[in-house]
Amino acid sequence: MTESLSTAVAAPETHRPSADKRWLIDRGSEGCVVVRGAHTPEPEPADWRDRMAFFLRAIPGVRLVGAKRYFKDGHVFSMGENVVHPKGFHHHGKGVAGPCYRFPEEVDTIAGGVMLVQADAFDAVDGEGLLAQMGQLGALALGLAIRQAGGRVLAVPQVGVVDEFSPALDDAESAAFRERFGFDWVAPDLDVVRQDHAADAPGGGGLLWNAFHHAGMMPFNKYDTRGALVWQGYQSHDPLKQRCDHLAKLTVRFSQPPDAPGTGGVTLDVGCGDGLFSHLFAQLGCNVVGIDPEPEGVAQATKMCQTQSYPDPHGAPEFRVGRGDDIPFDNATVACVTLFDVIEHLDNPIGVLREIDRVLAPGGTFICVTPAWQFGGNSDPTFHGYEFNQEELNRIINAPGNLAGDGGPHLKVVHNGQIGGVYRDLIAIAKKG
Repeated sequence: MTESLSTAVAAPETHRPSADKRWLIDRGSEGCVVVRGAHTPEPEPADWRDRMAFFLRAIPGVRLVGAKRYFKDGHVFSMGENVVHPKGFHHHGKGVAGPCYRFPEEVDTIAGGVMLVQADAFDAVDGEGLLAQMGQLGALALGLAIRQAGGRVLAVPQVGVVDEFSPALDDAESAAFRERFGFDWVAPDLDVVRQDHAADAPGGGGLLWNAFHHAGMMPFNKYDTRGALVWQGYQSHDPLKQRCDHLAKLTVRFSQPPDAPGTGGVTLDVGCGDGLFSHLFAQLGCNVVGIDPEPEGVAQATKMCQTQSYPDPHGAPEFRVGRGDDIPFDNATVACVTLFDVIEHLDNPIGVLREIDRVLAPGGTFICVTPAWQFGGNSDPTFHGYEFNQEELNRIINAPGNLAGDGGPHLKVVHNGQIGGVYRDLIAIAKKG
């Protein structure tokens, strides 16, 4: 008869806090370690150790298993955490209804709650040392270290716990994390991670485990096949026209002097595509430059705007082929930057946001619009890589300033909004300084 899992993961004989008392460490008698937040209640059901141990035994390579975490109201708080991800650090599935996620989810790491770790893997990465050194980032670092060593991490719904712990930004802990892994935990630059943690790099490729996240996207080529798609929709679909007109007026309202629109400096439309928003900004009197990495998009934008009329003194928008992560403007020279329907296409948003932070003048405005994330769905599964909830969007926009730590003017979200009805857009308006 197969040995029962309750025997394999016997109740621990030791139960002690980590050095900073944030984590409780239980060493069982059969090769497993339980790591638990110091204030995390008992998980459910009663045989939770057995249920978590099943995954350590049954699925090849799994070295750490974390419980599904809930808000007090029963909604999902987290099905594990992702860090090395285009959205940066985020709680997977946060905010959806409690019954969502009925199957295990493979993730980068686990930030809190209750974890069962294979003892050999725990010791190989100096688990106790990481938990002590990293403080509130201890569990986060533990999971990533196990991944770096080639192990896998699962969040499982078979065990649940009410736990709303989320690490906050702490300069000392963030510096320790950066020294250990070579990147920031809030919003890693994925181009750097791909270079430093490739399979043939000294640190190995364990952190680049998910091809969907890390392999990069195909060329956009939307305008090659669909032409001036946004213009076409604007002319034929009234809800889209209302949305676009609203966003154009919102941009002018937050970025231009109320008594003299168009005198507030350059409005830079990053990822301008076929140029519809650049056109609308210019018609409202703004001095507009649109950039896009797709030459076909820039060609469509130029063609469509040639037949339009614009008020003096700025006239028609100017279009250039250019990348958001290498913006062709000097430091602090742009009054307003827009990123409309773009961030969901990027495989390394932090690189673009850092550039926007660089070129935006103190007091300048950044406006980002993107579809809201929804469980089990995507508003454009062909071309959208990642969609955000509001918390995730705000966090990554604020990241360049939060991570710089130099006290200088940086992006900070000051307003949020949503567009409902046919659309489900999130709006984040940030100011620099």
